[in-house]
Formats: sequence, C-alpha cells, structure tokens
Amino acid sequence: MATVGLDVLVLGRRDSVAYATGARSLWTAGSRPFGPACVLVAAARSVHLLSTWDEGVPREVPFEHLYGVTWNGAILAGALAAIPGLATAMRVAVEALSPGFERMALRLAPAAELVPADDLMRAVRALKLPAEVARIRAAAAVVGAAMEAAGAALAGDAGPVAARSAAWEAAAGMGVTAPTSGVAVWPAEPASGSRFHVDVGFLVDGYEGGLGRTLPGSDDHAPVVAAQRRLVEACRPGATAADLRSAAPGGATRWCVRGSGMGFETPVLSATLGRGEVIEEHMVLSVELELDGLRRRDLVTVGSETTDVL
Repeated sequence: MATVGLDVLVLGRRDSVAYATGARSLWTAGSRPFGPACVLVAAARSVHLLSTWDEGVPREVPFEHLYGVTWNGAILAGALAAIPGLATAMRVAVEALSPGFERMALRLAPAAELVPADDLMRAVRALKLPAEVARIRAAAAVVGAAMEAAGAALAGDAGPVAARSAAWEAAAGMGVTAPTSGVAVWPAEPASGSRFHVDVGFLVDGYEGGLGRTLPGSDDHAPVVAAQRRLVEACRPGATAADLRSAAPGGATRWCVRGSGMGFETPVLSATLGRGEVIEEHMVLSVELELDGLRRRDLVTVGSETTDVL
C-alpha cells in the first residue's frame, strides 16, 4: 500500500481477504455479491473484517476490529465510519467497486480519490511467497492421492461414478473437502470404453492443488508426457503467449497455461488467449495439454533457472 500510495484498501473477494489477512471463512457453493469484507488502513497498520464471529480470524486482528454482517446500508456505513483513518483518507482503493459502494465511500471519505484495486491485487497475488508455495505443495499431495484412488478404481473396471467417489474419499481421509474444480471423470475421445480423463482440484488451507490425467496410463502416453514437458520448460521468466505457442505441439487438441493459487488466477495463456501477458519468476501455473486423446495437467512453480512440477 505504501509503494502505490494508498491510505486505505477495501477488499471484497474472499480469496483476496484471505491473502491479505490470513482470515479463513467457511466454504460455500455459489457466488457472492460485493461487500466491503475487509478494510486495511495504512497509517495505523490496522485490519478490519466483516464478520459476526472470530472463528477463522487471526489473533492479530482484535475482536473490536470486526464489524457485523447486515443488510441495512445505514448500519454498515456507521460501522465503516467508526474505523479510524477512513474519514481522513486521501486515496482509497476498492476491489470490485460497485456503484452503491462508490457512493457510500465518497460519503465516508469525502476528500479521498477513489481508485480500483483489482489490478493491484492481481499483480501482487500472481507472485507467490515461499509459504504460499509450501501450501500449494501440500495441496498437490492431496490431489495426487485422490488421483491415485481414482486410477485404482478405474483399473479395477469401476465406472466414472465409483472413480469420483474413490477420489473424494481419499481427499476426505486427508481432512480435505473444499473443492475448486472438485473431481471430474469423463470418457476420453475417441471413446475407447475403458479410458477416462480425470481432473482433480481441491483447496488445502486456502490454496489450490490441481492435477489432470488420462487413465489408465500406459507406454503410449510418452508423446503427451514429452509435449507437456516442453510446454512446462517454456514457462520461463519473460515468456509470452507467442513463446508458449511455439513450444506447444501443432497436433495438440488444446492447451492452456494459467495462474493458480487460491483457485483460478491470472495470467491465462492459450492458443487464442494471453496477448500482452508475460510469465514472471515466482508464479505458480497450471499447465494443461491434450494430445492424441490423452490429457495431462500439472501445477508448476517458475524459478529463475528452472520450472518445477509441484
């Protein structure tokens, strides 16, 4: 905030709140409307959270810095107005700014310049800290176990439903039940009757583990393994979508490289997307490729010298 000259930062996305504060909320299905879920004040180095209880709230955030959930705009405005430093702020950044909150913010901080925070949060979150990479590695271990369970079920002539159940059971056995993409199993094309695409995605401590395979595997997977490896190695600092297109095999049915962290993140690069995007050191990427009816997806971390599969 100091680097970009912000007095106050207002966040509305649950993943951004978790990133900035460490707060964890219960996972719920469906979308959420914008709400000022978190207010950070630079001068006081204080964090204020929209929460009616302190479950999942870090110890560093005192209980008096919590303001309750309400549908009454006047009550919400009163709670925000009580935050020290907001009324005198000169530059306020808001994530997912809505017309309604814009009007409220200008009343709460009348002298402030209101600016969007979306690009700032995307840029900051794109580069992963070592502690974030450690959490993603832990998540990768969970999805690996789930994939093994699905593979074992399919190798035993089980169908897609049983394979999904086996993967969910394996993840639950490791204490993980919050999905990103969950467990998807569908017939490979051309349909062989015995080969399936499997994709697994779970959240572990707020971070995504993701893995995709065509199962059962065999020696004929060597071409897709080699092709995906070339695409992974092309994910170097400074690489652009054009560089990845050069590395992707011409016969690939599809390929996609996208940011991964607390779920689906930027950048997104593919055969048709990503103009102007540049891969940077410390990014974590999901690298997916399908070739000759076989599919692979892995999470990788971009280092200064190598790109490593997590």
